[in-house]
Amino acid sequence: MYKTISEVDRVTISLPHSIVSEIETLRVKLKVSRSEIFKQAVERFIDEQNRSRLQTIASEMAEEYRSNRELVFFTSLDAEDFS
Repeated sequence: MYKTISEVDRVTISLPHSIVSEIETLRVKLKVSRSEIFKQAVERFIDEQNRSRLQTIASEMAEEYRSNRELVFFTSLDAEDFS
């Protein structure tokens, strides 16, 4: 957990009652705090957003490699396949 209160920020959010009810059910089942559920959910969301951003960048780079002959000019020498 956190060592001191200064390592965390308190955040207030509003959610529909149905979501809060599901969170409460999970909290009891998993024996964790609401804060832990929200922390894990936000961490997962951030990871997914970062992964999506990297996938977009990789796709753009792959397209650039396919369309720019100068970038792939020497690939025949090292047998790299950027497809």
